[in-house]
Amino acid sequence: MSELNTQIDLETTDKLTYIQQHTQQELPDILRAAINDYYQKLKHKKKKTPFELLEESGFIGCSSVESDLSINYKDVLATELEKKYGNR
Repeated sequence: MSELNTQIDLETTDKLTYIQQHTQQELPDILRAAINDYYQKLKHKKKKTPFELLEESGFIGCSSVESDLSINYKDVLATELEKKYGNR
């Protein structure tokens, strides 16, 4: 076992006291659990792909268009511009 000596600010002290009061755990047990949780979180954290980030943001699938838009986009654009601006 290693001994740890550190100083923490008042806010962190209050949080630690709250945890102790609500869990009835001793300080070493709380620190061990917190370090284990943080370690697991970092160890299993994987870098997300750009697709995953866009998917999480809600950007993908936020609109609906014709399924063949990639083929006839010029016709669709011309029709929409005609509706908006008329024949010029």
